Amino acid sequence: MNRIGLATILVALALGVCTDSSAKGRGRSSHSSGDSHSNHASETHASESGSGSGFVRNTVSRSGRSNDESASAGTSSATGNSATVEDDENLRRIRKEKEAARAKRDAEVLAARKLQQTADEEKRRQQAEQAAIAAADENKRRDAEAKVKNRELAMLDRQKRQAAWEARCDIKPVMSDEEIAICKEVRSRPAP
Repeated sequence: MNRIGLATILVALALGVCTDSSAKGRGRSSHSSGDSHSNHASETHASESGSGSGFVRNTVSRSGRSNDESASAGTSSATGNSATVEDDENLRRIRKEKEAARAKRDAEVLAARKLQQTADEEKRRQQAEQAAIAAADENKRRDAEAKVKNRELAMLDRQKRQAAWEARCDIKPVMSDEEIAICKEVRSRPAP
């Protein structure tokens, strides 16, 4: 046997095994334990020779359900259709209820957000008013402090000028007429 023929046989066997396993899987799901004797399996092997290569075919055929089973399947599909319609209606109703609940929850969340925004705006407005009042009070206090400080500075300046004014008059045992006139002027009026 040549290599090409051997490779062809191995491929055919592999395909046959795959077909057999998938047919067995379908056969198991279609028959019940009581009707196992009604299912028949037949395997045929045939080999064909052509140009020195052989093919192996593995065919597995399994019978389907009996007439009784197919009849019961027909009635169950009819009841299944009505059950699916009811299930569809229930699913639609559930979806509508969920959408309504979601819409209600979204509306409540939106209303709560609006209330929170209104409360936040009111709080900011009150804080701004309090800040403005505090700033006005601070300005009044600073103005009052500045006035007091300015008065004190003006008084100190006046006292310095008065001291300088009075320092012009130096009383001595012997004074000139000019010195006497200066002392009279200093004593008669305050510093200009």
